[in-house]
Amino acid sequence: MVDSSEDALIMEEREELMLPFLPSIPNIQELRRSTSLKVQFRGGVSVSHLKKWAIWVNKLKPLYQEKWKKAGIFEAITASTFKIYLHNDLIIALAERWCAETNTFILPWGEATVTLEDMAVLGGYSVLGHCVLNPIKTKESVEMEKTIREAYKVIRARKKNVTQPVWMEHFTGKGDHLEHVAFLTLWLSRYVLPSRSYFKVHGALFPVAIHLSQGIPVALAPAVLASIYRDLRLLKQFIISSASSRCNQDKSDPLFRAPLQFVQLWAWERFSSLQPKPSIICSGEPRLARWHNVKKINCVDPRSAIDSETDLFLWRPYAIDTVKNWDINKFYKEREAYVVAGPKVGREILIFARRIRASELVGMDCVEKYLPHRVSMQFGFDQDVPGCANHTSDTPKIAWSNYDRPITDDMLYIPSRLFESDITRRYLKWWKNQKFAPEDALKHVTKGEQSKALERMNASEEANKRKGNSNGVETIERNKSSSGKSDVDGDAPFVVKGIVPHESKDNNDTSGRKLNFPNSLIRTSK
Repeated sequence: MVDSSEDALIMEEREELMLPFLPSIPNIQELRRSTSLKVQFRGGVSVSHLKKWAIWVNKLKPLYQEKWKKAGIFEAITASTFKIYLHNDLIIALAERWCAETNTFILPWGEATVTLEDMAVLGGYSVLGHCVLNPIKTKESVEMEKTIREAYKVIRARKKNVTQPVWMEHFTGKGDHLEHVAFLTLWLSRYVLPSRSYFKVHGALFPVAIHLSQGIPVALAPAVLASIYRDLRLLKQFIISSASSRCNQDKSDPLFRAPLQFVQLWAWERFSSLQPKPSIICSGEPRLARWHNVKKINCVDPRSAIDSETDLFLWRPYAIDTVKNWDINKFYKEREAYVVAGPKVGREILIFARRIRASELVGMDCVEKYLPHRVSMQFGFDQDVPGCANHTSDTPKIAWSNYDRPITDDMLYIPSRLFESDITRRYLKWWKNQKFAPEDALKHVTKGEQSKALERMNASEEANKRKGNSNGVETIERNKSSSGKSDVDGDAPFVVKGIVPHESKDNNDTSGRKLNFPNSLIRTSK
């Protein structure tokens, strides 16, 4: 697992030569045959909407919404009442670019991925709380689990299969705590963490439902994200095997049960050419409501759009105040800031730290690597060569202790929502030397782009040397205006003003480059 030693920090601030991000050209022609794939995406909210589900939600909401808010699931339950039409071709196109080693999409201009931030904003799931596999046992919860398992046996004896519609019919209108637990069990089984028997109620989720019914938070965000990573890996494997064989796919269409609609919505939030016209959010509704009943743009090829949207890709869509009636989270600040961290960190700071820290995600039946430092620009940080985090997912227990480990930083840096991130010079050199196989969505910087970039770098260094700078580079203070634009030429490389040691940071110093790292850096490039 990631080293949890006390000197392991989330963030690092140091001097680096910075560059505007340069695109590269993808080469994944070998995977183009995946356009004819036949797959089934059954997880989460989809067009196969469960009848009368929204009615049940609206009936129980006045009774239990305070419990839902306390447990951190109010927005997630509300989001389950919206209908999302799946764009299969878009999900497959993104899966073609999935790298199972890093759990990121290899895009023409670098890496990007679905993160815990997306799970919180789009899904309404909590990053904090108990592990889905180990809710704390209390006398009350043990008794309730016994009661609901007895009810499960009764239904199975009468109907043989405990399907979700049968479950709903049996418990709707009971008007007691058991109905509430049954309601949450169905919600978890269908919309959050579906099992292989997708249309059935998942008995393993009884303890999770019971604790949520008591207002006890459970960390659903990492569990859902782990299932999405798992199914993207399986989908990528299926794409590769289908492209290399001529088997008749009609005989064995695979079924993916993770809520992969979040992959589609992740793309809709970031690729303007793929984005259909959103719905209007009513006051108080979650952000997912803007995609309710929205259908894809039929005339746009998702692969071409993904490969051509280098300059238009939105790294931080939730930080842009453009969605009416949706409240921007307090961490999307107008100005950058340092906040106090440490063992007794506040809840909101802890949420922020969990989103940006490398860890391991524990799902119901999987453990997946979470490497947000590889996609630092999605959080408002500059992108450096990603350090190596040593993961050993021997057991879910070890993985969870990694995810739940305390913060050792004294201060955390929160970027301005207007900040425009860049890449370090050494990242560009590292990126152009990456050798991805075609099945890993081969991307590399074109020779022409490499040449132009190096010409700008060399010209800048020559100019600095002529000025008599002993270290060969000129120290430039790059300040951002209120609009987020640089006050210096955006095409010129620059370095930070200086490194501020972590233990002696000046809270008033805002000129340093802020880089996001895994909590344990095994290796750094010099």
